[in-house]
Amino acid sequence: MKIGLVLSGGGARGISHLGVIQALQEEDIKFDIVSGVSAGAIVGAFIAANYTPKETLEFIEKTSMFDAFQLALNRRSFLRIEKAARELEKYFPEDTFESLDLPFRVTTTDIRKGKIKVFKKGQLIKPLLASCSIPVVFDPVKINSRYLVDGGILDNLPVSPIKKQADFIIALHCNPIDPKFNLSNWRNLMERTMMMTVTQLAYGQKKKCDLFLEPPGLSQFSAFSFNKAREIYEFGYEYAKTEIENGILDALTQRQR
Repeated sequence: MKIGLVLSGGGARGISHLGVIQALQEEDIKFDIVSGVSAGAIVGAFIAANYTPKETLEFIEKTSMFDAFQLALNRRSFLRIEKAARELEKYFPEDTFESLDLPFRVTTTDIRKGKIKVFKKGQLIKPLLASCSIPVVFDPVKINSRYLVDGGILDNLPVSPIKKQADFIIALHCNPIDPKFNLSNWRNLMERTMMMTVTQLAYGQKKKCDLFLEPPGLSQFSAFSFNKAREIYEFGYEYAKTEIENGILDALTQRQR
């Protein structure tokens, strides 16, 4: 039986995916195909390349996300994301989907056509960066004739790209609409509004998943809380361990028999 892993976007909250994956792997869960978007695309690429969750966390901790960007100096956005490619090249030197150990799908948004564009072959790093390019914050990434931005705008839980290739789909989502969200300033309010929009679209994909995991309380971390990477990782890990103890893997175990 082939197990598919789907990873949502969510900025720094996406680091919680690593903690959840760590807990699942400790239960000998092995993935056969991975689909990711935005922060989930970055995590997914590392998992598909057979890096461990802890190795991926170390990459995040020692990489200054803000130093990896540069000013865009145009009217479209504040920052250019392409400079971050140098950091990713250290871990993906071949820079191709074909060099990964697992089949992998990356979801982006074609900002001109208003349509989803999924990548699964050829160059790897540029689609990863495009999938993370939050509009206005980052300049769109040009690939061939397309201008691509964050795939989470149209599909923040990309189940469809692997639905036909997987027998059991585990989806990790990191944008719960927690009622205790802090509305202290305009940035938090803007982030909350965007999160509510993309989350409602993502929830429409839940019925396509066999197991949907979403750590409640993650909204205490902002999308840019990379300085709390280990705390977010542990948050996801502890949540998953509790859920496993409560029997969330029973359905998968029965299917595998």
